Amino acid sequence: MKNIIYLLIPILAIIFLYSGCTKSEKQGKDDKSLTPVKEYWTCSMHPQVRMDKPGACPICGMDLIKKIDNDKGSGAGETNDSVSSVTLSGRKQVLANVSTVRVTKETLKKEVAVYSYLDFAEQSRKIISARFNGRIEKLLVDKTGDYVKKGQALFEIYSPDLVQAQNDYLLALSNNENISLATAAKSKLELFGLTNTQIKEIETGNKVKSILTYYSPVSGTVIEKKVREGMYVNEGTALYDIAELSSLWSISEVNEKDLASVKVGNTVKLNLKAYPQEVFIGKVTFIYPVVNSQSRTVKVRSEFSNTAGKLKPQMYGETVFSINAGQGLLVPAGAIIFSGKRTIVWVKMPDGMFEGHLVTVGDKYGDKYQVLAGLNENDEVAASGGFLIDSESQLKTGTKNK
Repeated sequence: MKNIIYLLIPILAIIFLYSGCTKSEKQGKDDKSLTPVKEYWTCSMHPQVRMDKPGACPICGMDLIKKIDNDKGSGAGETNDSVSSVTLSGRKQVLANVSTVRVTKETLKKEVAVYSYLDFAEQSRKIISARFNGRIEKLLVDKTGDYVKKGQALFEIYSPDLVQAQNDYLLALSNNENISLATAAKSKLELFGLTNTQIKEIETGNKVKSILTYYSPVSGTVIEKKVREGMYVNEGTALYDIAELSSLWSISEVNEKDLASVKVGNTVKLNLKAYPQEVFIGKVTFIYPVVNSQSRTVKVRSEFSNTAGKLKPQMYGETVFSINAGQGLLVPAGAIIFSGKRTIVWVKMPDGMFEGHLVTVGDKYGDKYQVLAGLNENDEVAASGGFLIDSESQLKTGTKNK
């Protein structure tokens, strides 16, 4: 019996040891799969220091940095949209001039300012030309810059063509049987530019006038006088270049990349050196269909009212185009840190730490950038001092944001 007991003792011991190892191994595996994520604070100069809350290193006095103890995977302490975390004392925030703002959704108003020059509105520019051959006997408007009203006398002329046309009209009137001939003769006088009053005077006087006065068919300012007294002119000769200056064009050269900000009908502003305290308001009327192959710009035409007469053709100025692009998240330009291939904004967390977030930025609107991804509305970001926070982060982690 004793022999049997002696044989059973080693067998039971082996079974006991085997079951214990299996249980321990299984428990180890379970513990590893359920390893908790633990935050702790340590010193970059003395990594042996581990604290469960922010503070100063008991060895060197430096601010502790947050780490995450997680055996599952590398890159502890970093997420897809965060770079690292930094704690700054109140004194350091003051010294670094760190100020924060809330990220808000605002109206996206973009302005593009380009140089421009004023020119005549083409539809308001007219050429007065001779409708017949003749000799200018007297100029009644003889200076460039004179303003001419429609119906105002321009010059007196002797013209054999006009003499013959008057004679034909009087002969047709004397022939009562042929009314159509008189009508045709009268139409010829009208085509030569004679007014109804002048034709009536020929009828009532029953006399041909050798010298007739020519009246302006349009209103405007004489831009160029191309005729002198005593000059003999032929049919089609340009006599006056007249422009109505009540409205002018502003011709701008807009860069190809900014063309999306310009739409026909948009309100534009014009700034002139001659009137630095005054802004003129106009509208975009035409976008030229061709891109300049050398400057990569497109001409844009805007129209401005000139009822006060302040605007002058060939004045240089600055035309400002504006566009409303809806709503978006905006942050101050000083909050954006362009670091190599990454763009970073430092976000203030509830515990007072600053955490670097990778962001995607859009266009610039005034002194702010639109943030397309990486931030949420009401996030508190470092509006100034972000570069110093970034430098502090690099010193503590011993890495450089790339």
